[in-house]
Amino acid sequence: MNFGLSLKILAVTLVTGTVLACGPAMAQQIQIPTLQVCNLSHLDAYAFVNIESRGKFSLRGKLICEPKNSGKISGALDIVDLSMNDSTIQGSIKFTTFDQVTSGGKETPTLWVNGQCDAKGVNGCRYWLMVVDNVKKGKTFQKTFDIVSFLVLDGNGQRVAYGTGSVVDGDLEVAYNGN
Repeated sequence: MNFGLSLKILAVTLVTGTVLACGPAMAQQIQIPTLQVCNLSHLDAYAFVNIESRGKFSLRGKLICEPKNSGKISGALDIVDLSMNDSTIQGSIKFTTFDQVTSGGKETPTLWVNGQCDAKGVNGCRYWLMVVDNVKKGKTFQKTFDIVSFLVLDGNGQRVAYGTGSVVDGDLEVAYNGN
């Protein structure tokens, strides 16, 4: 057999095997990096999100991080009235711990939160939440809205709920932290 032909056959075999091995069965799980600072942050949320193709949810509560007070995080935050056609969780998600709270931005302050949660039928519930305050109190915009985005995983790392959408009713207020 020709040495050049043998190399070509070997190359095709290796490439084909690599492509097959990297298919959907070996897809990497969603990973969001943990933020490592708790800065002066404040969230006041009474926000309804409707995603026409998937469903609806609301974010309710208040959250404050006070780094000058030993990084104390206080408040309560929940997703309620969750009704999404592709989520395992329906109803509510209670955020039970706030492992990280970080905000940034002056004109459109954004807040990131992660921690543990409680939802019916979910063991090892973990969440990530991002909110963006695009609408200043007292101002009305026709095409820019506040945004809520969340991801919830179970103890096995499987996604059980997620959603990202514009606030169509209510408001989000994220305090500017000076960054």
